[in-house]
Amino acid sequence: MRGIVAGIVAGGLLAASWCASAAEVPFKKHDESDKPASRTGPAENQRSAPMPSSGLPGPLPAAPPASEGDYILAPKDQVLVQVFGQEDLTRTVRIDQDGNIVLPMIGAVPVAGGTVVEAQQKIEAALKQGGFLLNPRVTVSVSEYQGRQYAVVGAVNQPGTYTLKTRQTPLLTAISEARGVRENAEPAAYVVRAKPHPGEAQPLQVDLVTMVKSGDTNSVMIEPGDVVYVPEENTFYVTGEVEKRGAFTLKRDTTLSKAITEAGGATKRAASDRVTVVRTLPSGEKKEITGINLDAVMKGDHKADVKLQAQDVVVVPADGAKVAGYNILDFLRGVFSIGASVPIR
Repeated sequence: MRGIVAGIVAGGLLAASWCASAAEVPFKKHDESDKPASRTGPAENQRSAPMPSSGLPGPLPAAPPASEGDYILAPKDQVLVQVFGQEDLTRTVRIDQDGNIVLPMIGAVPVAGGTVVEAQQKIEAALKQGGFLLNPRVTVSVSEYQGRQYAVVGAVNQPGTYTLKTRQTPLLTAISEARGVRENAEPAAYVVRAKPHPGEAQPLQVDLVTMVKSGDTNSVMIEPGDVVYVPEENTFYVTGEVEKRGAFTLKRDTTLSKAITEAGGATKRAASDRVTVVRTLPSGEKKEITGINLDAVMKGDHKADVKLQAQDVVVVPADGAKVAGYNILDFLRGVFSIGASVPIR
C-alpha cells in the first residue's frame, strides 16, 4: 500500500523532489542562516534531493520568487530606510511592538500592517510636511523578516518556526520548508489557524496524497501564526489529567490501560469515571468512546480496556470539566508549545 501511495505522489509531483536527510532535529526557530550553503533562497525557490520511499510531500520544485512589495510589515521586522542624497538619514531600524519605526527629525512612523511602498510614502510625507526636505525620495527594504511566522511540527525533518515572506504560502511549501516529512509520517496534516476561517474545520485536516494527486496544491494556504502538524504513523495521543501528556507509538497490543501507564498515570484531579477515546474514522468523522471508568480498567476490567487504534486521542478530563467535542485540536493546544511568536490560540 505504501508503494502505491508513493507512486501516486511521485506521479502527481512530477519533477518535485524531496529532502534526502531523514534526521530529526530539535524544535527551533529557523531563518536564512540555518539553511545549508547550497540553498540560495527561501523555500519557494528551492530544489532538493530525490524523493524517498514514503510517498509523502517533501520539498517542492522552485516557484516564482515572492515580491517584497506584497509583504505586509509586522512588529519585529527590521527595515533599511534610505533617503536619496541624504546619507545621514539612512537607518536600519526594527519595527516596535506598536508597529512604529523611529527616524531622525520625524520621530515615530506607523508602518506595520502596510507594504514597504506604503512605508516609503508615509516617510516621504512626514519629511515634506515637516519642512525637512522639499522633494524627498525614500526607499524602504526588509533586511530581516521576523514579524510574520508559522510553525511546522510533528513528523517532519526540521520542525520549527519559519518566516512567511509573502501574505500566505501553500501547505506543501510550508512542509517543504521543514525539509519534508519523515519516513514514519502519516499521509495527512492538521492546520491550526491563528485566525480561523469562517466555515472551516478547526483544526483543518488535509489528506496530502489526495491534494497532490488532484494537483490542487494551492487549496490550503498557510498564514501568519498558523501551525502545521504532521502526525507520525502508528501514533496515539494522551492528554488531559495525566502526568505526561504527549504522542506515543502505537504497538500491536496497546490498550487504554497501557496508554495511561505510558503517560505516567492519571493525576489526582482526573475524573477517572469519564475517560473518553476520540477516534478518527476512515471517512474523517470523529467517534467518541465515552463513559470509560479508568479505575475499573486499571484494576483489570478487560472488557472496558479499549484497544487503541492509530491517531486515537485519549482524553482524561479534570473533575467537572467538559469532554464533549474534545479532539486533536485540544491535544495540539495542550501538548505542543510553539512559542510566543506563533501561539496556538
